[in-house]
Amino acid sequence: MEARRCADPADIRAIQSLASRLWPLGWHPGGLGWALARGQLAEEVVLFGEMPALAGWVARGMDEPGYLLAQVDPDRPDVARAVVEWFLGNGGEPDMTIEVADGDSLLLSALKNAGFEPAGSVLGMRRRARHEPNVLPTGYTLRSVRSDETPARVEVHRAAWLPASLPYAARHRPPVEPGATSSFTAAAYQAVRETWPYRPELDLVAVDAEGSLAACCIAWFDPATGVAEIEPLGVVPEHRGRGLASALCLEVAARVADAGGTEVFINTGPRDEYPAPGRAYAKAGFEVFRRTGTYTRVGAGGG
Repeated sequence: MEARRCADPADIRAIQSLASRLWPLGWHPGGLGWALARGQLAEEVVLFGEMPALAGWVARGMDEPGYLLAQVDPDRPDVARAVVEWFLGNGGEPDMTIEVADGDSLLLSALKNAGFEPAGSVLGMRRRARHEPNVLPTGYTLRSVRSDETPARVEVHRAAWLPASLPYAARHRPPVEPGATSSFTAAAYQAVRETWPYRPELDLVAVDAEGSLAACCIAWFDPATGVAEIEPLGVVPEHRGRGLASALCLEVAARVADAGGTEVFINTGPRDEYPAPGRAYAKAGFEVFRRTGTYTRVGAGGG
């Protein structure tokens, strides 16, 4: 099976198209596009199959050694075998872990044949796309970002995602390097806006009474599936605890419904170590479901 590296925007679009075609088996194309546009998914992504009908891809995760990522067309057992062979030859670590979407029996079978075993579950949250009452805190409004607000839009994201101020539970707060900041820049924002299926009308901000941006989120709506993914959503620390995250989610649900969508998805679930997002999403009507299973192969070794 011929494999090659992901090299350009056309390759990213092909990966997203595969995700759209296979949904819900694996990634939503919006969150996938966000991660690829930001360079946050992996240092190297390897593609299988002929363009434009991509049959699969594989990568090593950016942040965790031995963490693997993949998606495979369920009609291509040859690609599933090639992906697993790539894992065994390029995993790079003695222990390897991968998430597999529930229902992805082809990839799961290939992994089990290679010695991967169940290790846990990963949760997501979802709700219907529809209009519901949305009461904002006094003095705040919600709207799409304006074309002349790029610097402010970048800064509200950076403030919301400042590592030292992220709302971890106290006993789970990870160490942070002094001076650590968000990696989001004007160039990164431009790359995101150039990535399908970004829509300016679904790039939302909360604005306070003085006109300053207090929170932001992007919803990636895929018309082929009718599903939008929120990725990311952040609130500036001094504006937290006022219901802005839930309000943004309800605004997304209404706008996605207006666009003909049926569901809003978030690729996370309740977490004891990072509880605030799950609480906000639940308040906005999101329900928890099992998104993927986690599978590990201990002592695998790399080639």
